[in-house]
Amino acid sequence: MQMERDKMAFKVPQMKPPQINVSDEPRSVLMDVPVQASCSTLRAGGYRNKVKLAPGHSALDWQEMVSTKGKAGKLITGIDSIREDPKVLEHFKEVNSPQSLIQLERGVPTYAIRPPLCIDAHELARHNTAEDCWTVINGKVYSISSYLSFHPGGAKILIDKSSGQDSTVLFNRYHRWISVEKMLETCLVGVYVG
Repeated sequence: MQMERDKMAFKVPQMKPPQINVSDEPRSVLMDVPVQASCSTLRAGGYRNKVKLAPGHSALDWQEMVSTKGKAGKLITGIDSIREDPKVLEHFKEVNSPQSLIQLERGVPTYAIRPPLCIDAHELARHNTAEDCWTVINGKVYSISSYLSFHPGGAKILIDKSSGQDSTVLFNRYHRWISVEKMLETCLVGVYVG
């Protein structure tokens, strides 16, 4: 009986994968294939340079830092320089509400201040070094000094292209699928008022 079943068993024929001649495909079809899922790099202008990150500098490590040091307000740089310089502090008082300034004086982390601090172009431009690096993304000002060593493209590109200026266009060109509000939530300094 077993032998009869074996003879009647259906055998799957061996099939070879279809052969595709790449030279027959139009060039535009071949160029539209992304290198990685959701990667906008090819259409944005080419190859992205990635750097080797130090141990403990993965995206998961960054999220851990955001939820620990960040929640305590320890990822923000440059606020002390505003408090220490009377001239800068006076200008800061002109563009911000008294409620926001009271919260700042009481040590409330900047991401939790309501209404948010208002940062103008003059103040933004002062924060342009690796130790004190602020940038604007989608109308919000973020302190990214703590994030520099976690950036897969390296710290140099952020310092050169983003520090002390609006980097919305660059961010949206290369990282539009990333939720900056979540990734840098505890690095929020305030809103950009130009």
